[in-house]
Amino acid sequence: MLSQSKVEYPKPFHNGEKWVYDKSPIYKNLLDCFHESQRPIDSFKKNSRLRDPFRKVNKMSIQYYLGHKQSFKYVDWIEDSDGIVRAGIIYNNIGQMKSKTKKIKSFTGKEYILSESDSYIGEIACYPGYEELLAGLIRKHEAKGNFFNLGTTVIEIDMQLKRMRELLKSLGYVRKDNLISSFADMYGYWFKDKDNVYKGIDSSQEISLQKLDCEVQDTKPLMKQILELQIKFANHYSNYNKGNTWSGIVVRGYGGREDFIIKPSEMSGKWKKENSEKLKWEVQDTPLRKYLTEVEKFCKLLPYKHERIRILKLSQGEGELERHTDIQDKEAGIGDGQWARLHFPLQTNPKVEFAQWNTDGSKTICKMREGELWYLDMRKPHTAVNFGEQDRYHLIIDIKSDETIRDWLVESSKKYPSEKKLDNYIEK
Repeated sequence: MLSQSKVEYPKPFHNGEKWVYDKSPIYKNLLDCFHESQRPIDSFKKNSRLRDPFRKVNKMSIQYYLGHKQSFKYVDWIEDSDGIVRAGIIYNNIGQMKSKTKKIKSFTGKEYILSESDSYIGEIACYPGYEELLAGLIRKHEAKGNFFNLGTTVIEIDMQLKRMRELLKSLGYVRKDNLISSFADMYGYWFKDKDNVYKGIDSSQEISLQKLDCEVQDTKPLMKQILELQIKFANHYSNYNKGNTWSGIVVRGYGGREDFIIKPSEMSGKWKKENSEKLKWEVQDTPLRKYLTEVEKFCKLLPYKHERIRILKLSQGEGELERHTDIQDKEAGIGDGQWARLHFPLQTNPKVEFAQWNTDGSKTICKMREGELWYLDMRKPHTAVNFGEQDRYHLIIDIKSDETIRDWLVESSKKYPSEKKLDNYIEK
């Protein structure tokens, strides 16, 4: 088996209506390897989801990677004796980039700057059983360093693909950070950092779904006030609110409106264009705060600045929030000045379940009990279901983060360690 990336291949041509690839079979050959091995077709079980279309390798991007269009990104691969691509990588030639640097950004906002002496491999793929071929390609394109430093190689992979995690570990790579797409994919940044110049993220940022060390509260008085309101809960505007089963009321929120659940800055460009006046709204108490006086008991437990305070309901029977992330909210997180999201379950049942995907590719599933306090890292992929016979109500408070919040999370994780389960893609 030989690397074929230096061979000249026929360029596709445009016939005035579309690109024609009939004389360039290498395009389909490469796509098959990346698509069929990176996200196996049966990997989703019953819950399919869309791979990020802005990231997915396609024929047009391969025109650039093959040099058929000018680019600093390239593809390298190995074919078997039948001419089938069995392993491939997509990498950057940092020296050809205008800035001579490659910037990669963590889901936390942290940035890493790679130079010409470093190497960045954005995609790796191989069919099962061809891992050693892929390992050879990776070694071929690792950082060569220079007189001043040994160089760093960074490789990006989907964290739910076990074969790739194990391969990188065997080659001496260490996951130091993550990227999360708006399509709820969890990617890992894996470093081979010979000079050990990159620290990676703080341990508190690894925490996803965590019970906090706080006295359990009596939720009945607040639930009584909520039910006595006899108010209609507003539907939550989102594409993951399956069957419109998620709704809420606002105690403190944007525009001071009790029916405005969302945050304007995290909405789509189309929504912002149609609702430009709402982008100027500030967070205010709504009239409901005067009536739901029992909310104050919970707020006093959190001696921090509060942003939104909402009561969200997930309907009984078929209530479901599909896998999603709130990564588009750039103010979300536990860095200084960011907003951390805390949940008080007010009314729940044994068939309510939360799930969240962790930075290491694992999955945490939990059942929150009434009156407990939980942290949910809304930036990471998560789901919620209510298949019980009673509506689920949560009081959700966003608080301003600082070092004490991060310390609280870490100490709580030691006292109440969350269970992590493997959630690897299923491969044939």
